Order: sequence, then C-alpha cells, then structure tokens
Amino acid sequence: MKKLVYLALIVFVLVSAFSVGAQDKLQLGAVMIDFTNQFFVDMMEAGNVAAKDYNVDISWKSADGNIDTQIALMENFIEQKVDCILVNPIDNDSLITVVQEAADAGIPVVVMAGLVDHEHAVNTLYNDYEDTKRIAQIGAKLIGEKGKVALLYGNKGNVVSDLRQQGYVDALKEFPNIELLEQPTDWDPAKGQQVTQDILAANPDLALLHCVSDAVTIGAQQAIIAAGKKDQVRITSYDGNEAACHLVESGDFYLDLLTGSKRVGYWNVKIGAKLASGIKAPSNILYLPSHFVMTDEVKKQVTEWGLADGISILTPQEAIEMAENYQADLGPDSDNEW
Repeated sequence: MKKLVYLALIVFVLVSAFSVGAQDKLQLGAVMIDFTNQFFVDMMEAGNVAAKDYNVDISWKSADGNIDTQIALMENFIEQKVDCILVNPIDNDSLITVVQEAADAGIPVVVMAGLVDHEHAVNTLYNDYEDTKRIAQIGAKLIGEKGKVALLYGNKGNVVSDLRQQGYVDALKEFPNIELLEQPTDWDPAKGQQVTQDILAANPDLALLHCVSDAVTIGAQQAIIAAGKKDQVRITSYDGNEAACHLVESGDFYLDLLTGSKRVGYWNVKIGAKLASGIKAPSNILYLPSHFVMTDEVKKQVTEWGLADGISILTPQEAIEMAENYQADLGPDSDNEW
C-alpha cells in the first residue's frame, strides 16, 4: 500500500512539474487572412519551426478572408491572455481599435506584411513599392514599351497589396503606349485563374501579366495555358516560392521577387517571441530584405536595359536555397537579431 501511495505521489509531482512548465511557456496567437494561399500555409510551417527554436507555443487561426472574423479572432486571443498576437491584416485601418484593445491588455501585436497606424503595433514589411516598380519597368521593356498589361493585386486596404499595386501603376505612367488592366483577386488562386480567363476573353491581345503573389500567379498561368496564350503572354510574379522559382528557371515566368513564404513566417514568429519575452523592437516598422529572381540570360538582358543597378539578383537555385535555409539566415545562431 505504501508503495502505491509513493508511486502516486511521484506521478503527481511529475505531472504538476510538466503542467507548470507548459504554463510557463510563452503563448502566441496568429490570425492569418486564410489558408487557401500556399504562401500562408508555408508561413505557418516555418513559423512552427521558429516557435520551437524560440521556445514558445503558437496557435494559428484563419479569418477566411473576412475582416470581422479576423477582429473576432484577435479579441479571442486577448481574452485568452496570450503573450503576443500576430495578424496578417485583411484591412489595416479596421484593426486599429482591436490593436488598442491588445495594448490595454498589455499584449504586443505584430502586424505581418501590414501597416497599422498605432504606436503599439510592430509592422513587418518588405521593399514592395520600389521592387514592384522595377518589375513593371522591366516588364515594359520586355514587351517593347507597348501593348496591354494585366495587373492582378490582392485587395484594397492590405498594405502589401496596395504598395505592390501602386509601385506597378506608377512605373507604367512612364510608358504611354501601355494599357494597364487591373483586377483584385483577394489572394485566392482560384479567383486569379477566373479573373485571368475574363481578361483574356476581353483582351485576346494581352502581352504581359503580373501578379502580386506566386500562388495566384500560378492560377493565372493555368488560364493563360488553357487559352493557348502561353507563348504570347509573358508572366512576372512576386514571392519567390519554390514552385515559382522553378517556373523562372524553365522560362515560364520571366522573373520573380523573393521574400520567401518560409522566411516570412519564421521571421515574424521570431519577432513575436522576442516581443512576448519583453524585448522591445528597435522600430515599429521592420523590413525583411528581398531579392530579384532571374536566370543569367534574363539578368544579362535586364543589365543591358540599365535596370539591374541597385538590386540584389539571385538565380532560381540560389533563391530556393536561401528560402529553405531560413534558420541559418534568421535563427538564434545567425547575426540577424531582428
């Protein structure tokens, strides 16, 4: 009997110790736009690696593309008293009130690829405006500075989409013989495919298509192939996902721009873990370095146009390696503190 009591006591102590350890672990809550876009799925995968590396737990939720759902999920995390909230905003301005609610509760907020105008928000961004402006300039040269160009963006109010759209629009103002056709896709590959089908039906002479997200671009590419326009419509994209890098290598995409979904996911969770532990960010806007992805042949052509200056250019294989080695680039043993 004494042995049974003794064993029960040991089990109780071990369970209690485990429970205390689990409770002591910092808790992060992440609210994504949705999980239909592979970019967001990859972000979650690498974010879970960062959570392990930085000894935090993270819960991922999808807003399913609905801003009211996104706000409700953030409010749920506030009620749960998590140590940091990460949000991939559908609409920046709509989140100001809930960010204030988090501030009142003492919970830091990481706005992933967004820009919420609130002193309590740490916004993580890329060089979207200038990078997309350069992509548009290269695309214009590619089609001889004339013809019809389609631009597929995400949605209005999302700062990443807005900056990538505006950079492209502003660049093409330099080329009066180019007609720009713009359509939103809500970051949805299926919608991107349908929008492209509609554009091609109305504009069979389309010369160039650019989309602000690889997953959606690949959907658009399927519409171009189905319409028999593969050799007519040139494609440029943005994100640098592995599948898109292979399409750059094969010549199906003319170029891409690497932010890297896994790099982005890992980086944001790393930042969230630091904020949750009480470390202050050096600024309320943090930037992740980006890189153009093109073959050596395209790089030579872009250089001849005078458009390679001041940008980092990687081959598709170099981009794939950089995207996959995000731990070495951004992790605890790297030189990159933030």
